[in-house]
Amino acid sequence: SSAPDLCVENDRDVTVNVTTKENLDFLYRSAMKYAQLLDVELPYHPTGRTSIREKICLLYNALDSIVSHHVNLELVGDRLQFCIYHFHEWPDYTLFLIPIDFTERLKGEIKRITLEFIRRFIKYHRMMDITDTPYFEMSEVCIDYVDFEQLDEEEKKDLYRKEKLFRSYDKGRIHRKLCRMYSRAFCRNLEEHIRNCNPSSNKEKRLLELITEGMPLIAKDSPHILNYDYDYASEKERDFEPPPLEYQILLTYSITDTVTKDMESCFSTDCQETYNQTPVSFIFITPETEELFKPGNYPERFSKWFKTFVQHITYKL
Repeated sequence: SSAPDLCVENDRDVTVNVTTKENLDFLYRSAMKYAQLLDVELPYHPTGRTSIREKICLLYNALDSIVSHHVNLELVGDRLQFCIYHFHEWPDYTLFLIPIDFTERLKGEIKRITLEFIRRFIKYHRMMDITDTPYFEMSEVCIDYVDFEQLDEEEKKDLYRKEKLFRSYDKGRIHRKLCRMYSRAFCRNLEEHIRNCNPSSNKEKRLLELITEGMPLIAKDSPHILNYDYDYASEKERDFEPPPLEYQILLTYSITDTVTKDMESCFSTDCQETYNQTPVSFIFITPETEELFKPGNYPERFSKWFKTFVQHITYKL
C-alpha cells in the first residue's frame, strides 16, 4: 500500500500538502546539483511506483548519505527544501553576559574607549540587555512569592537589598546606565583612539589588547552571532521552547550581583525542560546552488574571545 500524503501547517497557519510532484522535483534537482558540486553520484533516483512521500524519504536518505554535515527537510513558504547544517563548538547551558559595572573603575581615555567598544559590540550583534528577557521577569516574580514572615532578620535585609537592586534594573540608576549603552557614541574614530591610547597599568594594557582582538568580531564584513540561530528540531506548539540565542548573549550591569545570578538560575531551569540552542551554520540548497556549504569558525572565535574578555574585566581589572 502506498503511503498517504503528508499535510502540514505552513507559517501562515494554512494546511498544505507537501508530498507533491513539484516538491519532489525541486528536492531531486536540489540534491542532484549538490551531488554534482560534491563530485559524487547521488545514490537514488526517484522512479518506480512508490508514493511521492516514500520517494521524498528515500531522496532525503540519499542526500544525507553523501553530505558530511546534518541534513533537514524544512517547509519554506509552501515548498519543501533541504537544509544542510552544522553545530558549532559552544559551551552548553551558558549565558554570555557583558557587564559594564567595571567601567566605573576606569578613567579618562581608556574608559571612553571601553564603553564605545561595548556600545558598538552590542549594537553590531543586536544584543538585548537582561531586563528584556523572560528570565529577568521570572526572577523578579519569585521575590513576590517569598514568605516574609518566615525570614530571620539577616534574610529580610538580603531580600530588601535584592528588591532595591531589581528596582534599579527596572527604572533606577542601573536602568539608565544600560539604556545609555544603546544611545550616542562615547567617542568618534574608535580605531584612532585605540592606537593613540597610553594605558596607565598592565591591567589596562591587557584590556586594550582584548578590545583590539575583539574589533574584527564587529568588522563590517563580519557575521552577526544571532544569524546562527537555527532551531534544528523546531515544531509547532510544543510545551517548552528552547531559549533562543538572543536570550543567551546579553548586556548586563554586573555578572556577580544577585539579579544576574537569579536570572542565570531561571535560564538553567528553563533549559532542563527542553534543550539548549547553540550557534548553528546552515544553508537551504536549491537547484541553483553554486557552492558547497562551508561553515567557518566564527562562533568558536566569538566564544573564545568573549570568555577571555569577560574574565579579565571581572576578575583581573
